[in-house]
Amino acid sequence: MTIRFLGQSGYLLKTERTELLIDPYLSDSVNRVAGRPRALPIPLLPEKIISDAIVCTHNHLDHLDPDTLSRVRDSQRIITTSEGKAALSALGKHNVAVLSTGESITVGDFTLTAVYADHTVEAFGLIVEVEGATLYFSGDTLYSERLFDVAAYRPDVTFICINGKLGNMNVEEALTVAKKIGAPINIPNHYDMFASNSEDPHLFADHIDGGCILEFNREYRLTEKGGAACLQL
Repeated sequence: MTIRFLGQSGYLLKTERTELLIDPYLSDSVNRVAGRPRALPIPLLPEKIISDAIVCTHNHLDHLDPDTLSRVRDSQRIITTSEGKAALSALGKHNVAVLSTGESITVGDFTLTAVYADHTVEAFGLIVEVEGATLYFSGDTLYSERLFDVAAYRPDVTFICINGKLGNMNVEEALTVAKKIGAPINIPNHYDMFASNSEDPHLFADHIDGGCILEFNREYRLTEKGGAACLQL
């Protein structure tokens, strides 16, 4: 499987036969609405998306982006919260499934499970099981000891928000959660898209075993080495 980091909390995951897109922010809508310009180029045009599913972990512009999703094909399958479904309906998107905390859904090679997140709106974190590996995407969430429960899924890789503003954990809180979960690979996210809502990812990655910073718009391959998950360019 390959993983491509699209900035903020956006990831494109691919196996040989299935493509999954998580929280794609592929426009400048936050600047249009709130005066916060994106700091990264747009890595993928919405019209080019051919994913088996798009997952939007909650209804905020940088996760469920109307300027992105209005441009994807009408038949595109989207998985989100009940609030997200209502927002997508207003955009004329109706191939939408609601995923609630504790529920699972299968998309080709991927099994997706919504897990607890504590954000300013209805939100979930995401467990992705694929090709014998388990990934955890925190989405946007405040610190809570309930996040420690993700350890029961024994994730190989975590992707954890670190920016410490607007309903998200700060670096110290993210480190606490990641260490409690105990994954071999730990990746910071949600730190790079807006200058006013940023953080230094090294403050996370340099202070935890398996800390790793993904380069923007680079494709990594998730492999197994010595019986453990490994990310390679």
